[in-house]
Amino acid sequence: MSLSALLVLGLLGLWLMVRGQRAVDAGRDVDATTLTELARAGSDLAQPHEVEFYFYFPAQEQAAAVAELLGREGYGIRLDHAQEGRDWLCLATRAMVPALPELQALRARFVELAEGRGGVYDGWGATVVEPTGEA
Repeated sequence: MSLSALLVLGLLGLWLMVRGQRAVDAGRDVDATTLTELARAGSDLAQPHEVEFYFYFPAQEQAAAVAELLGREGYGIRLDHAQEGRDWLCLATRAMVPALPELQALRARFVELAEGRGGVYDGWGATVVEPTGEA
């Protein structure tokens, strides 16, 4: 392989690595914003929430592979056709206190997990948990 071909491959690898890191960094901002909006809606962020994590894949087999992995880790799993298009949805749920550092760590892992199987991690959501009123 020529030196110029190796250089091009190296630059492509570097570009893909930077692009992937930018996607994770942009997602971290989304995580912070989602958490802020949840608090503004009146949710008690000190209480456990049922957090839903959304993955989309072009084929059922890819979605099922991620579903199986996350199911073994204790996540609740729903596998279904996406509401739009031809993709498959893998919805993973877990009760957790929604803390930004943990959500950011999960995002980094989930982006890698989804992209490694040809899919997309599309973020998380949770319903509002009202404060218990205890002081």
